[in-house]
Amino acid sequence: MKKKLTCVTDQNILKHKLTEFNKTVSLEQMNDLTQHSYAHNSLLALKNDWNLFVSFCQSKSVMALPASVTATRLFLESEAKVRKYSSIRRYSVTIGLIHRLLALKDPTNNPQVRQSLMALRLNKKGDEEQATSFTSVHLEALYSSYSTSKSVKEIRDLAIYHVMFECALKRSELKSLTFSQIETNNEYLVLSFGQSQYQLSRNATNCLNKWLKIVTRDSNYVFRSIDKHGNVANNILNDSSIFRILRNAGTLLGKPELKFSGQSARVGAVQELSEQGYKIKEIQEFGRWLSPAMPYQYVGSKGTAEQEKLKFFSFKPWE
Repeated sequence: MKKKLTCVTDQNILKHKLTEFNKTVSLEQMNDLTQHSYAHNSLLALKNDWNLFVSFCQSKSVMALPASVTATRLFLESEAKVRKYSSIRRYSVTIGLIHRLLALKDPTNNPQVRQSLMALRLNKKGDEEQATSFTSVHLEALYSSYSTSKSVKEIRDLAIYHVMFECALKRSELKSLTFSQIETNNEYLVLSFGQSQYQLSRNATNCLNKWLKIVTRDSNYVFRSIDKHGNVANNILNDSSIFRILRNAGTLLGKPELKFSGQSARVGAVQELSEQGYKIKEIQEFGRWLSPAMPYQYVGSKGTAEQEKLKFFSFKPWE
């Protein structure tokens, strides 16, 4: 969702900010400029992106604020040699955001920069690698090996694997899952996400019930972090923790070459639903996607996926 931020208008504050942001900045400085509107991970990305750009400008002995069109273009083209297009696009957004908040002309709106971005997008098309699919075969193997484990961490992680796969969850949905979203239907647990309800399998119900007997209700959130002594904390899991939990599944399976990520369970769920004969529209509804673009991409229909993405892509007019 687009943030409703206002640019700095007080001239004294503006002068200070211009000096401040012509150098590398701290997380607190970025948080202050963006009016405390971003989550920690997003804020961290903004800070790192901006500091990377500032360092590039310093290496070329030019000002980062206001940035010249040439410096901006060269920075993006330089980073494109080692970064994916998604990162290049994010750098462009960050540079534009900082300039607009400081009441400066956005160099990323210039036709030269726009043309360079378009060229990079075409040249680097297809450089994104799809997440490794986490399937029911992996899930069954994990259940067979760890369903009787007494380790608090393994009990939690096994519950996470089942819930993420059977409900095709995003990381944000997993970490924000609350006790109020869990109900019992006969001997099975049912999870609710918006208007959608998902009855868990017997194995998934067993795993989640074991975790629910361990975790206390002093926090609304079901899944929490665990310290090295096996103590369950009150704080919510973050995206990095969920990524590590999924990545560790490969190690638990004795196959560290399987590089699972936070999207792996979602990818695997889509592919298995497709193999079972579900139509893309039905898969889209199951996974709560606003567009069928990602389901098409996950089942290998990249051409159709790109067409669907274009429906949500708006061309920003040049100045």
